[in-house]
Amino acid sequence: LVDRGQGYTSPPKVIISPPAAAAATANGTEAGSAATAKAFIFTKEGPNKGKVERIQLDDPGKGYVEGETITIDIDSPPLTEKGSRWTVGATAKAILEYEVGDIVILNGGAGYAEEKPIELIVESPPVTARVNMNDPMMAGLVAPDEPLPVTIPSAQKVLDPNDPTRRAKVQREVFNGGKGGGGGCFGRACYDRPVVAYANVRAERDSYSTFREADDASNIRKREKEIAESRATKSSKALPRVSGLVGGGESGLPSLPGRSSSQLLNLFPAGIGLIYDTTLKRYVLARGGDSDLEEYSLESPRPLDPEFGPRGRSPVERNKDLDLDTFLRFVLSGAICCSGAHLVLTPIDVVKTKVQTNPKRYPNVLSALKTVADEEGIGAFFNGWAPTFLGFFVNGGLGYSVIEYLRRLFTDLAGPSAATLEIPIILSSALISASIGSFTLAPFETVRIRSVAQPDYADNIVGVLNRIVKEEGVGSLFSAVPAFLPKEILFVCTKFLVFDLTTDYLYQTYPAANEDLKLSLLISLVGGTLGGIGAAIM
Repeated sequence: LVDRGQGYTSPPKVIISPPAAAAATANGTEAGSAATAKAFIFTKEGPNKGKVERIQLDDPGKGYVEGETITIDIDSPPLTEKGSRWTVGATAKAILEYEVGDIVILNGGAGYAEEKPIELIVESPPVTARVNMNDPMMAGLVAPDEPLPVTIPSAQKVLDPNDPTRRAKVQREVFNGGKGGGGGCFGRACYDRPVVAYANVRAERDSYSTFREADDASNIRKREKEIAESRATKSSKALPRVSGLVGGGESGLPSLPGRSSSQLLNLFPAGIGLIYDTTLKRYVLARGGDSDLEEYSLESPRPLDPEFGPRGRSPVERNKDLDLDTFLRFVLSGAICCSGAHLVLTPIDVVKTKVQTNPKRYPNVLSALKTVADEEGIGAFFNGWAPTFLGFFVNGGLGYSVIEYLRRLFTDLAGPSAATLEIPIILSSALISASIGSFTLAPFETVRIRSVAQPDYADNIVGVLNRIVKEEGVGSLFSAVPAFLPKEILFVCTKFLVFDLTTDYLYQTYPAANEDLKLSLLISLVGGTLGGIGAAIM
């Protein structure tokens, strides 16, 4: 408000001019809409009766631009009976409100993870963003029942955060329990929407490239080429023979401190050692004429290592110790994967059992599917899901953990010969694991098959189990073990053998998968799929 006017008997109509963009809307080039507002007047008897209390913006519109002329037309108050105009019309002006358009990163910082977006905190609009602090009533300087000046001062008044009277007044108007004040709302309670922004981290270099500069690989290959060429054009000048340490002892040169330092020299390749440099007064690394540094394969599929050179292509690898924590992880992963897969495939097990137990009624898979769906309903396809889930939860947990434990045990017992005994180790571990799994799975499968073949045998799996034990004895639960043993042994041995041989071949063919998690998971998926197909055929 610029002028409250006087003489109003009812709230005047407020019309705000549309943005220039609204004219282009008809052409479909740009959208724009006019803002809308309504006025409130003082109606109680007193010095301010007939004046405009405030103008409330209902719709801020769309398409207004900075510098655009926006007119606000407020209806004039009614004329007096004598026709003389003693009333004064209210006037107002529009103030554009801005929203955040861009956020510029001035300093990107360091140490952020690329896979985790960063939430940006943007300061909220000021409490007085839509509360006109130039208005003495809004600023809390004059009560609404006291005489208010018709014209609102144009001088800018800023909310003093240290003034409790003003601060409390504005906060009451703005928040007011989220309802707003004075019959409508002001400030945040009406309009405030916080800025929501996230920064996506873009890595300039990943940890691998940070450790290995872009030109490291080419430099090492260049050096390897030079070494290979030097073997053909080696100078006739004999290089000194270097083996471990030259100097020390009776030579009068200083010895290396401590026994451990001398022992470390044994780790050097043949022909690599230390020579005492009299100029530098210290030992330096030297290569003799019989050095075998250039004998390493130049065609190794492993990536070059700038710190260790060709020797880094033959790193020392060792399995992590199978402690209790790791063993329990194998148990849990095997249990979840095995039980989950068989639970999803329960309908296939139901149809298979129907075809096996009553081939006359269910001559093939398709007819079995139709008969079960028509006569027993869709829910019948999940008969026996509980024993299936529990049985393979136990079977998977034991099977995967036991085979991993036995493989490591047999590998350690075989010692240096383990590399040539990979297949016997896999098969023997799988055989023992499958034998144990047959005994753990048989009782659950007995209950499942009885539940599917005879749906009315009992109300639930506990009832089925109790009736079998009561009528046939505990041994009946394990009666299928002799049939399970050859089936499970062939299945498990084939599955793990195909999986291991497939993944080993793929890792040798695509060595980059050793360094890339996604490729490694893809190889495991391919190996598992082929292993499952081979095991199913067996």
